[in-house]
Amino acid sequence: MKKINTWIGTHIESIIICFLLLGPIFDCITAFSIHFLKSSFTAIMVVKVFFLGILFYDLFFISKCRYRRKIVLEVSCILLYIVFFCTQIILQKDVSVFLYECQNLIRTFFFPIALLCIYNLYLEDRFRPKTKYLYMVLFFYLLFIFLPMITHTGFNSYAHSKVGTIGWFYSCNEVGGILSILFPFLFHKLLQQKKWVVIFGMCFIFFIYFTIGTKVPILSLFITCILYGIYYFVKLVQSKKWKPIACLFVTGIIGVFLLIVFIPKTSFYKNIQIHLDFLEIRSISDLMTIQKIDHFIFSERIRFLGKTANHYHKASWNQKLLGIGYIENYGTDDVYIKQIEMDYYDVFFRHGIVGSIVYFIPFIWLLVEYVKKMKIHFELSSTISVLLILLLSLFSGHIVTAPSVSIIVVYVLILSIGGIVYES
Repeated sequence: MKKINTWIGTHIESIIICFLLLGPIFDCITAFSIHFLKSSFTAIMVVKVFFLGILFYDLFFISKCRYRRKIVLEVSCILLYIVFFCTQIILQKDVSVFLYECQNLIRTFFFPIALLCIYNLYLEDRFRPKTKYLYMVLFFYLLFIFLPMITHTGFNSYAHSKVGTIGWFYSCNEVGGILSILFPFLFHKLLQQKKWVVIFGMCFIFFIYFTIGTKVPILSLFITCILYGIYYFVKLVQSKKWKPIACLFVTGIIGVFLLIVFIPKTSFYKNIQIHLDFLEIRSISDLMTIQKIDHFIFSERIRFLGKTANHYHKASWNQKLLGIGYIENYGTDDVYIKQIEMDYYDVFFRHGIVGSIVYFIPFIWLLVEYVKKMKIHFELSSTISVLLILLLSLFSGHIVTAPSVSIIVVYVLILSIGGIVYES
């Protein structure tokens, strides 16, 4: 046992980095399993549970961090809630749906557990995140989208109607979230390179992001570029550097012109047209109804939210406390399993008041720590990334409730709290 403890204690940082870097491979395996084996439960889920097991073991039996008691208490509260939730599923639903509920339970609670355990390692100075691993993860995701494009072996972003390719991945939402969260760091790094590297890198990234066909990565591109433009403009005005200001304006004008020329040829633009035609929208005024705005902008998430909220309000008091789970109206003719895909609401309704409290306390704790750090040392790329995490979790989902994305969220939060050093 002592040898095991020594080995895990010595290699825990390497284990976390390996898990992070293998994320794109795990997602590819999951996609092939779903497409060809028609099964969403793969060995990758077992690997992720095993990874959490190692983090648990380190926290409870190896760690000597001075904050360990607080973190152990929070993790214990999460585990206690999980026991209550599983008991409720068995008693009020059925053992036959237990695996489905547990699978979603693990996916959702992967984030707060990993966040607490890895933050404990950071406080103990046994884990120091570096930006180079984020670049590597993003490179692998881009590569596994680009290679299928040129070999015509990728999967479609959408099952029907819309166009676009997601490469060798399955979930357009999850991959889109990852590409969005990591882009600000890569953009900052690109700006430090030679001009030809910046031009080539941005063209490649824009090509990939627009070819996927989904809105979220495009939104992250524009938010990042606009905020960086405003930031540098203010800095240049304060320094009275008029020549760089003129160059910034010219670059912006050229960029807008190129976008006007090339966007109509992309999958993203074609999907916008397909969606507008489906909704029979011919002018802005045609869009001005709640139903069409919900359908066009939020992909009917507001409608899903209303339906799940109605089921929650009709639920028993213990379900309001512990959550209604992932199968709504079980045992009736109106069984409903569609998730809202707005993370904060999904966590609240699926896991109730108690589950939401134990889930969000670690997240809020680290956000507060990040704000404290930001007051001392402001860093734009991490600020934009954290902002995107908060916004996308609310509006598009699959950020903190999907392990493939949430492990990156954990890494970004701890990296941002620790202070970012861009490696050469």
